[in-house]
Amino acid sequence: MGKSEVVTPSALSVLDRGKLVDQLYGVHCDIFDGVSKEDFANYVVHSKANQTRILIHNNIEGRPVGYCAIHFFEQRLDGRDATVIRMEAGLMRAYRGRNRNAPFVCRQVLGYRLSRPGRRIYYLGALVHPSSYMLLDKYAPRVWPSVDASSELDYGGVIGQLSRLFGLQPVDPAEPGIVHVGWQTRDDELDRLRWRQHPNRAAQFYIQRNPGYHLGHGLLTLVPVTLGGIVHAGGQLLRHRLGLRPQALSRG
Repeated sequence: MGKSEVVTPSALSVLDRGKLVDQLYGVHCDIFDGVSKEDFANYVVHSKANQTRILIHNNIEGRPVGYCAIHFFEQRLDGRDATVIRMEAGLMRAYRGRNRNAPFVCRQVLGYRLSRPGRRIYYLGALVHPSSYMLLDKYAPRVWPSVDASSELDYGGVIGQLSRLFGLQPVDPAEPGIVHVGWQTRDDELDRLRWRQHPNRAAQFYIQRNPGYHLGHGLLTLVPVTLGGIVHAGGQLLRHRLGLRPQALSRG
């Protein structure tokens, strides 16, 4: 892997934003299916969010092989100021094996959180693969829905409100937490079989809730963004980088 760089699309010229779309859509098509170039551009580069940053991973030849886009949407929820964070990410198969996006995400979210004390901030994901949900479960102390926290929040009510806000269409009106996304990870049947047999309980919970993920269905997942949660995520990342189990680091 070569160098990674952070790009702010709003700071680029129209021509350079077009070139960025071309580069990243080529990467995207190696990883996902089911999304047109125009829709990809509107999601990732031309987002209507108040702030957007994109981390681009390059190989040693300097060509993009992955990306992580983070968007901050400032909204009014239940009559109060709030921010909803959304993300899109992908990394070509040959370059996987490390969570290369977590430090970038933690820095962006921490900076935003510190600059807006008292504001309600949530991460909203429409997760189209068990690996994404498993990573979120690993780093976030509270995730809705989950095996342990499925009843701590009026999930259906909140998710319904956010779905309407972002124009997300449920696959089944009786199950508002599963929505049409269209992004289909290029897994084959053997990959899907391995995930069905995966021992991680978060992965199994995801597959149980969203068995049609390979069809481009996304599980709407909500995480409250607090300073405590960011510190927790940073600690988990550090433990992972040091190769320590959680209790090993805390013993000091």
